[in-house]
Amino acid sequence: MTDAKSSLGDILKDIRNRNRWTLAEVSSMTGLAVSTLSKVENNQMQLTYDRLIQLAQGLEVDIVELFGTPAASGETQNLLGRRTYTRTGDGRAIITRNYDYLYLCTEISKKSMVPIFAVVRARTLEEFGPLIRHRGEEFFYVLEGELELHTEIYAPLRLKKGDSAYFDAMTGHAYLSVSDEPAQIICVCSTPETELVSTLESTQTIKHRD
Repeated sequence: MTDAKSSLGDILKDIRNRNRWTLAEVSSMTGLAVSTLSKVENNQMQLTYDRLIQLAQGLEVDIVELFGTPAASGETQNLLGRRTYTRTGDGRAIITRNYDYLYLCTEISKKSMVPIFAVVRARTLEEFGPLIRHRGEEFFYVLEGELELHTEIYAPLRLKKGDSAYFDAMTGHAYLSVSDEPAQIICVCSTPETELVSTLESTQTIKHRD
C-alpha cells in the first residue's frame, strides 16, 4: 500500500492479508464484531476513536498504522535516515470536547516524540473535567491567542502568542483558552504514541476524520 491517504478499510484489509488472518480471527483478537470489521473493510463504516484504540491494541500494531501508510519494511528497526513531512491541510485530525488535534508526520511509527497541532477549546476546569496525565515530557509553543496551563503542582501559568513551556507530563495538566478566539499551539510529547492517543478516551472523543 503506497497511498498515505488510504482509508481505514484498506489499511485494515492490508494488515489482515499480510498476516493471513480471517475476519473471525481479527474479531477474536480485538473484540470487534465480524459484521463491524466487514463494514469497515468495505468502507461502509468508520470507527469511533476508542474503537480505533481497541483495534490497534488487539492487532498489536502502532495506532499510527491505522492513520496512514504502514512503515516501510525495516524502518522501525533502522531509525537512521528516517524522514517524513506534513503539508498544509494534511495530517490526521481528532476532535474532542477539549481540543481539536491534528497529528503531524504520522507516516513514521514508533517515534521518539509526537508532534501535534492543537486548538484549545475548554475555558474552565469545570468544562475540561479531570486533569490529563501520561508518561514522558511535553513541550508546547503558543501560535495564536492566549491560554492558561493548569497543573496539580504549580499555580496557573498564563501564556501568550510566542510563549512556550516544558513540563513533566505525569503531572496532571490542562490547557484552557483565555483569549476571545481559541488558542492554537504546537505540542511535542515524548510519550509512546499509542499510549498518548489512548488518553484521548478520557476527554470524550467526538469524532475522528482524515
